[in-house]
Amino acid sequence: MILADKIIELRKQNNWSQEELAEKLGVSRQAISKWESAQSTPDLERILAMSNLFGVSTDYLVKDEIESAAIPEKAEESGSPLRRLSMEEANAFINARLHSAKLIAFGTWLCIMAVIPPLLSGIWIKQPFAESLGAIIAALIIACAVAVIILNVFKLKAYEWIWNEPFETAYGIDGMVKERLQGFMPKFAVHIVIGVVLCIFAMAAFISSEFLPQLIRIETNAVIAVGIVFIAIAVYLFVSAGISRGTYSMLLQEESYHPDKKALNRKITPFIAIYWLVATAAYLAYSFITMDWQKSWIIWPVAGVLFGALYIVLEVIFGKKDK
Repeated sequence: MILADKIIELRKQNNWSQEELAEKLGVSRQAISKWESAQSTPDLERILAMSNLFGVSTDYLVKDEIESAAIPEKAEESGSPLRRLSMEEANAFINARLHSAKLIAFGTWLCIMAVIPPLLSGIWIKQPFAESLGAIIAALIIACAVAVIILNVFKLKAYEWIWNEPFETAYGIDGMVKERLQGFMPKFAVHIVIGVVLCIFAMAAFISSEFLPQLIRIETNAVIAVGIVFIAIAVYLFVSAGISRGTYSMLLQEESYHPDKKALNRKITPFIAIYWLVATAAYLAYSFITMDWQKSWIIWPVAGVLFGALYIVLEVIFGKKDK
């Protein structure tokens, strides 16, 4: 095992990010990244510092033929070694998540598009079957959307440990993930920009529904439906880009996927699931009872804002308990 691999292994055994290790050694994160990718070698002073920091000998660090070292105290206390992610598993996980991102985003798109049939049924309100037909089509679309999302969640079940548990990666994985992330970021930026522009178009459509029907021969609900289509496409782009970006963060164990955060997330997740189930039930109940689909969509942006507040509160509560 070469020095680069040993630094990666020891850092992850201690559940430290590259930034945290860099701070402890008094170097930049870029320096740590270069050491771990074997692009450069730390000087003698840094090797001595790492020897003391990790609780291993300098011989273990600099001699490739020495494959074993004393396990740091933190690893001994945990009672179980970290699971090791292989290059094959990492590539399979990335491919599965990127494919799933599109399907989950499609399911979300369907949920929003389900609002349109009841809206358009209002145009033919004189027909006795129009309202019921619109509601039936909406229910079928939502059922398809839920099926798509649930099936994809089950497909990713085998990789659940990656976002729930701390792990260590085989040599070269961090470099591979960073390279793929760098190639993905321009696409991510384009998706976000287009999504924001579509949201602006949607707001323009909703505002124009107040006066446009009076200027040209068009139904108010049809204008609102156009706005909802813009929203649906924007959400598809946001969800697809967000899940894809999160895939790389999971493998790098950054941000909310840092080992310290994972324990907290496991406690918060049940409350999040209940929250969105309640929000979905409220949306469907209000929409089908009142048949006021042109207004019921507002439940989702409100739920999104409240979710942010709920998440912060849960982090504070469970964060204090952990301390």
